[in-house]
Amino acid sequence: MTPIGTDLDDLVLRTIQEAYFAGKVRKTRDCLEDMDRAKLYEADVEKVLMDANTIEKVMSATSVKASNPYNTHYVIRGTSTKGVEVYCKVCSNYHPRTNEFIEWKLTSFENK
Repeated sequence: MTPIGTDLDDLVLRTIQEAYFAGKVRKTRDCLEDMDRAKLYEADVEKVLMDANTIEKVMSATSVKASNPYNTHYVIRGTSTKGVEVYCKVCSNYHPRTNEFIEWKLTSFENK
């Protein structure tokens, strides 16, 4: 994993944080299963996302479900409300034909 680049790190992270604060980050089924298995809760998601000051770009989303080459996975690391090191993966989601940004998805949230 690599940092996005100094100029973009803060912009992408702040955009994700603003979307989360506005209730516009959707959790995938996989994410909900991760959270259940690791006994992580919404308070943990909020703490990690809102306390974050760094973000890493993992890769472009290349799965069959990734319907747009602009979809990108990012990792945000942090500490849960119980002091456990955790990380989450957030994916940008763009429309397959128009390339218009649709939403941020929380695709994974688990213990490190």
